[in-house]
Amino acid sequence: MKWKFDSQHILKSKITWAVVAELLILLVCLIIRPEFFEISYQESTGMLYGSIIDILNRSSEITIIALGMTLVIALAGTDLSVGAVVALSGAIGLKLMRWDMSEYPTAGNYSVTPLIWVFLVALGICFLFGCFNGLMVSRFGLQPIIATLVLMVAGRGVAQIITNGRQMTTNFAPFKFISQGSVLFLPMPIIITAVIFILMVLLTRKTSFGMFVEAVGINPRASRVSGLRSSLIIFSAYAITGLLAGISGLIYASRIGQNDSNNAGINYEMDAILAVVIGGTSMSGGKFSLAGTVMGSIIIRTIITFVYYFGVAAEAIMAFKALIVLVVIVLQAEPVREFISKRRKARKTAIRGELHG
Repeated sequence: MKWKFDSQHILKSKITWAVVAELLILLVCLIIRPEFFEISYQESTGMLYGSIIDILNRSSEITIIALGMTLVIALAGTDLSVGAVVALSGAIGLKLMRWDMSEYPTAGNYSVTPLIWVFLVALGICFLFGCFNGLMVSRFGLQPIIATLVLMVAGRGVAQIITNGRQMTTNFAPFKFISQGSVLFLPMPIIITAVIFILMVLLTRKTSFGMFVEAVGINPRASRVSGLRSSLIIFSAYAITGLLAGISGLIYASRIGQNDSNNAGINYEMDAILAVVIGGTSMSGGKFSLAGTVMGSIIIRTIITFVYYFGVAAEAIMAFKALIVLVVIVLQAEPVREFISKRRKARKTAIRGELHG
């Protein structure tokens, strides 16, 4: 079978413009400071270093959450509680490792609870929080923004109660490894993100689950009439998002070496939604792109890295982020894509006319 290059299909794809936006940002970095792309290897850590590696590494928390958020948004929903679940996950993890600060007052290379139970309990509770969101939306019919707003407010309060309002620190090497270790010369968060991405692709593209999500997102009523259990699909999407937010929370806690219930996961829900939208998934539900979501997350982190690397005031991050998001969304807009497509067709017609004339 002969492969045919379809430029029209590529131009119509929303992810194309996300890639273009990322390439333009990187081009600006290359022009201003070519050393931005330098990558070095340190034998002491066995890890690669550089701005590009840092972008992939530090975008991991948002990327993991955004992969779950993609399913929720594809169902025409949203989850505002993911930032609070990130804080909750870290709080549970540190509480299990330190348990009682009066008995274990000094942080060290130890954990009171076996690490496997730290992970299972923290992720299990975050999964249950996701199930709660799913239950409120799918069974009780609450609007997603209202249902998840409950945990957005309550989640950090629960995290504060668990830790008695204290910040617990840890130097437990196996726990720190999930953010500071390396595999195949790459930081561990990149590896974790890649594994989760592959699993999500297998779940949504190699099983019928992804097709069901799109069907329910496009027309919930028609999907129910056709025999789909739309409530179960919606419930599953929120449960998965809660679990992924828990994983992100453990990576974050490992990265800073402590729980930070006040600041952990702040604005993560907004960044995750932005990543999904930049990646081409419509807020009105329907078709989704996990690869586009990953690209959207990388764009957000590239903007932040760009601002820090070039010494721009940190306060300008939101302005830069808003500008890039605006450009990408405008390029993805249907009228703009149709205009570009018509211009290309008109140019081709004119060229054919000149050749035959």
